[in-house]
Amino acid sequence: MKLLLTSAGITNQSIATTLIELCGKSAEDIKVGFVPTAANVEEGNKDWYINQFTNLHKYGFGWVDVIDPSAADVDWKGRLKEVDVIFVSGGNTFHLLNQYRKTGFDEWLRDNLESKVYVGVSAGTIITTPSLDVCTIEPRDPNLPGLDDITGMHLVDFEIEPHCDEERFVIMQEYAKGSQNKVYAIDDDSALKIVDENIEVVSEGEWRKYE
Repeated sequence: MKLLLTSAGITNQSIATTLIELCGKSAEDIKVGFVPTAANVEEGNKDWYINQFTNLHKYGFGWVDVIDPSAADVDWKGRLKEVDVIFVSGGNTFHLLNQYRKTGFDEWLRDNLESKVYVGVSAGTIITTPSLDVCTIEPRDPNLPGLDDITGMHLVDFEIEPHCDEERFVIMQEYAKGSQNKVYAIDDDSALKIVDENIEVVSEGEWRKYE
């Protein structure tokens, strides 16, 4: 299993180089399947969303297909089978979890991750963890579908809070004291590289690990 868990996608050369290494081929030969599901329900300016595409192009990832498992009449399984990278965008984490379950995307991922590299962005990162509890800390990610069960996919055994600044690091340090899991707090220039059981922080910014 190969995961690259980020706050904001491929935001710097270190993260880009890590993705290239995980794929084992040059950036121009890597096929990216971009999953926009979490962003579908977000209101307002989407500059952060556009930046994900801009940065992929900036660092040489020129082959990108946008594939939404929640869209009607889309052969998302067939199209995702053809890509090297499953790139799950940010947005509303609760909506993403609900759609993972409704469409069966969660089970498909479990069955196919051995042959793919999974890149998570914000919501796409949090959903790989044991729980969405970090999304309930103010400012909250609104629970739009009204989920009672906010168990994540548990692909990793720790929690992650993206988009951290100094104030958020302090909040997450307090949160970690009551959590049963280790907690990583990362800014937009940091990511976690996971290969099977091995975890490596890739960063040109700031990050913290709380036990």
